[in-house]
Amino acid sequence: MPTTFNAISLGQLADIDTNEGNTRAESASALVGQSFGSAGDPLVNDFVEISAVGNVGGTYDMDNNPNDQFTVDGGAAQTFDGTSVYSATITYFDGTTATISAVVFQDTNGNSYLAPEFSANADQAALEAGPIQSLSLDSLIGNRYAGMTANRQEWDFVPCFVAGTLIVTQHGEKAVEQLEVGDMILTMDHGFQPLRWIGSRTVSGRGRMAPVRFRAGAMKNDIALWVSPQHRMLVSGWQVQMHFGESEVLVPAINLVNDDAVRQIERDSVTYLHILFDRHEIVYAAGIPSESFMPGEQGLSTMAQATQDEIYELFPELRSGDPTVFGLDARPSLKAREAGLLTL
Repeated sequence: MPTTFNAISLGQLADIDTNEGNTRAESASALVGQSFGSAGDPLVNDFVEISAVGNVGGTYDMDNNPNDQFTVDGGAAQTFDGTSVYSATITYFDGTTATISAVVFQDTNGNSYLAPEFSANADQAALEAGPIQSLSLDSLIGNRYAGMTANRQEWDFVPCFVAGTLIVTQHGEKAVEQLEVGDMILTMDHGFQPLRWIGSRTVSGRGRMAPVRFRAGAMKNDIALWVSPQHRMLVSGWQVQMHFGESEVLVPAINLVNDDAVRQIERDSVTYLHILFDRHEIVYAAGIPSESFMPGEQGLSTMAQATQDEIYELFPELRSGDPTVFGLDARPSLKAREAGLLTL
């Protein structure tokens, strides 16, 4: 596990470690009851990259040691001060929630961050289950720690295909992990388009990060399709027309789970891959139309800085911070409560 990891910035808060020379964050309870993020200012837009500097080894120590420093997005060095663990509630974009044990750490100026976990546990799966809108710190679990493990989990939630998924190309179907930049991929709206970038990541397939399986026949597909929970599928039909006045909409796979033809199934690990074009496209995977990667702010901010830089080199216009410069979603997208009106 790397000593460079993504975290969510919570802003400059009250100092939780007011007395040095011990292993206790004396004022950690001051943050209980506080909430961060909202529908208009979601936390998913506040991802930062934390990188260890100095002599940090396995842990950041709670002693204001100048050797225990880190940078945020490559900026000036900040000195680690303290950490505490809270029982917290996450609210996702679709309105669903999850309860986690949240690791919050600070520098000596009170700049505070929500850290990923040190192992691929249930809390990490919840952090990665979808784009996070807000976080509330409900109660204090612990404030007596020597410091914080510097090796943390990688953290993102980018919608993607599971390795092995067959994608329709100009030369027939090809497993997504075998695609190469420049391959011509069949899209619903613009014919064959060149693949500009492909990324992959192997994670725990447990909990909320477990892949969603569309059984053969679930959406007129001949073979099963596996995708990440937040990967959006193209849905059409009379229900879509009646409820939303649209001919086609995009729906996250997790919101189509019906414990029959569409199920979330755990596995020890899963490799997710995301494919990128010049615009948001609808592609054909296992015979089912679904989305390509949409590199808006919410998607890019959760990725490692090196990955972001790679995409920015391809699409420098994205550096403006305006997610619309890449274009709009290929179709309207439904929220969880709206998707509940549909049945497969």
